[in-house]
Amino acid sequence: MPKTILKLVNLRKVYIMGNMKTAKCAQKSILKLHKKYEKSLSDNSKDQKSIYNILNQAQELFAKEKYADAYTYITGKDIQQSDNEKGVVVHALNGINLEIKSGEMVAIMGPSGSGKSTLLNMLGLLDTPTTGQIFLRNINVTDISNNKLPAIRSRELGFVFQSFNLIPTLTAIENVMLPLKYSKVPIGDRKKMATKALKMVNLSDRLHHTPNELSGGQRQRVAIARSIVNKPAIIFGDELTGELDTKMTREIMELVKKLNDKGQTFIIVTHNPAVAKMCKRTITIIDGKVAK
Repeated sequence: MPKTILKLVNLRKVYIMGNMKTAKCAQKSILKLHKKYEKSLSDNSKDQKSIYNILNQAQELFAKEKYADAYTYITGKDIQQSDNEKGVVVHALNGINLEIKSGEMVAIMGPSGSGKSTLLNMLGLLDTPTTGQIFLRNINVTDISNNKLPAIRSRELGFVFQSFNLIPTLTAIENVMLPLKYSKVPIGDRKKMATKALKMVNLSDRLHHTPNELSGGQRQRVAIARSIVNKPAIIFGDELTGELDTKMTREIMELVKKLNDKGQTFIIVTHNPAVAKMCKRTITIIDGKVAK
């Protein structure tokens, strides 16, 4: 049975903008309790269940915009609410629980503003959650300091973007070699690994072409080769067919399926139902939650 490669537990991302003193105080108390809960897990404390129940209830109150109640529930103290509080609290992610198995090909869909991009940033370790936990290969990466996350991303994760993000002055093979440099792969191995990756995406005859000498589909193939060159645990696609026509979209997705059949895990954010249909599973996000 495939192992869980990525797991999110009660993940939340909240943005507080403006003079929202009550919300900020409530959020501060939630963060403090969340740290206590994280410590209880690492210490295997007998209090972890009771702490979790309080934390969960406070988060539910906060999500319902009952900020003073959330603060009181945790601290046992009342908070003085100001009449001139102005601003907005955005619940970008609101209690996401999700598991991705090794070898899956998953589509993430949802309307604009639903939280898809925020979720992708969390999954790709490009942003940190307000509360909750992210496990990559059973390691709680939310416990890892920010300065160590780039090394984990470079080693474990690959990214393919809608706009390709290729460096125009570099050839295809030089673009694919770039992440190997950041991963400190010996220079003698970089060319061999990049050549192999480009061969896997059927571009062995375009090694020395720059992006402006390639079609849109070929540029995306270079971007995919760059994402797989490090043999990452997961590849994330952010609207990876967004700038391609229908024919090129099908060709790129057939390539993704071929790589997935060889065991590569893919998580693809898309608005395109045809792309989602080619994936093995679709996760729909609505209002920061996984739709039932």
